[in-house]
Amino acid sequence: MVRILSNYILRYRLEKQLNSLSSVSKKNLKQFKTMIVLLPQEYEVNEQLFLTFSEEFKISIQNITLVVFSQNDSKAENMMITNRVYCSSNAVGFWGNINQDLTSLFQDEFDLLINYFDEQKLLPSYVSTFCKAKVRLGFSNANHKLNDLILAINPKETELFLSNASKYLKTILKKV
Repeated sequence: MVRILSNYILRYRLEKQLNSLSSVSKKNLKQFKTMIVLLPQEYEVNEQLFLTFSEEFKISIQNITLVVFSQNDSKAENMMITNRVYCSSNAVGFWGNINQDLTSLFQDEFDLLINYFDEQKLLPSYVSTFCKAKVRLGFSNANHKLNDLILAINPKETELFLSNASKYLKTILKKV
């Protein structure tokens, strides 16, 4: 019962946060220098995908942050992307308050946010709304208000993701 009430509060706060996303300026964006990726652990996507993607846009590996959502706070070892935050439902309190690890993350501003989830899951969506990003990329089954660019593909089709995301983001950079 407590979790149901907490989820209701989070959904309410999510809607409030979504309304503020449209006011982020896209001006003066000539290239991507920083990138954050929100990734549920159950997707089991090889982080090499994001390294390949970042190489195409000349984003340094030190400027990539990976937020991994899991059922618990378990941590993987021997990963190439060292700027990594693990997030479970323990990271968000009953009233939607976020723990210190994530609040420090929200102080950073990123050029590109990749919402690498295609479901309308509450925790990744809620965390995404607090991330400061100039351009937001996501998938069609996720909440459309979270993203500026929406790909109608399956996230498991990684080659298709690389080609489509690169093509469309390069077009956006040319127009800005």
